[in-house]
Amino acid sequence: MRKPRQDAEAIGSDSFLDVVTNIVGILIILVMVVGIRVKNTPLPAQADADEAKQQVARLDGQAEALEQDVLRLEGMIKSVTLSAQAKYQERGLMAYALAESERELEEAKKGLGAENQSSFEIRRAVSAAEMDLKKLAAAKAEAAKPKKRAPIQIKSYPTPISKTVFGDEVHFQLKHGRLAAVPFMELADLCVRNAEPHKEQLAGGHDISGVAGPRRGFEAHYTFEPIDLGDGRIGTNFLVEMVPISGDLGETVDDALSATSQFRLRLADSPPRETTVTIWVYGDSFTEYARIKEILYQLGYHVAARPLPDSMYIGGSNHHGTHSAAQ
Repeated sequence: MRKPRQDAEAIGSDSFLDVVTNIVGILIILVMVVGIRVKNTPLPAQADADEAKQQVARLDGQAEALEQDVLRLEGMIKSVTLSAQAKYQERGLMAYALAESERELEEAKKGLGAENQSSFEIRRAVSAAEMDLKKLAAAKAEAAKPKKRAPIQIKSYPTPISKTVFGDEVHFQLKHGRLAAVPFMELADLCVRNAEPHKEQLAGGHDISGVAGPRRGFEAHYTFEPIDLGDGRIGTNFLVEMVPISGDLGETVDDALSATSQFRLRLADSPPRETTVTIWVYGDSFTEYARIKEILYQLGYHVAARPLPDSMYIGGSNHHGTHSAAQ
């Protein structure tokens, strides 16, 4: 039994020595690695140290410049403060001098007798009146200067005496500043043709009424009335109204006076000096009528104006109507 125990003790000793040897080897390797790392570790570069020194010097310069600016600002503040104090003192002295002058003036007035004081007030009032008189004289001189006046143009027309129209006549409506041709004769003829098939009603004493058109924006509302002419004769009274179908018929006066307007085109069919242009004008367009009349005179046309109230349509009657009077 002893022999086996000796073998076990021998095996245990060898294992311990192996472990110790391995540990020592590892320590030696670690020492070598640390030594190599320390040897290879670079020292701080000299360039970094120089740059740090330059930055420190730069910051020192900026700090010194800032300190100089602060000192300069302090000097300016002191200077402004002293100047303000001097102005304040000067203002106080001026106020004191003014108050002293007013006090002396009041004392002088009190020292005067009643008569002298009244004389003093009169002289002061006279001085103020003289100043006002000078201002009025200057204003009068300014008003007396000749001023340029705009020339006054007086227009005259060749035939101021009106004459009743019996020849060729063209009609226009002038309302709301718009000029529209009125097909008066065309619609009147159409009314007669429309009433022709019913003329036996007139013989029986009945009226004939109807509407003709429209033509060029107008309708003709007509009535034929039988009238007794005496001696057994029966006549006819023809009543007609030209009713516009729109409130903005025609063209503006500016457009109508242009060279290519509908107004000019309508006039082209009617020779000047042989034709009367009758304008049925409403109250809101008398200013525009004056412009149109001047152009028509220049073109050689006779002009007739037929003023109408706003509530009345253009119309006529063969028995109760009147002819236009042209100039």
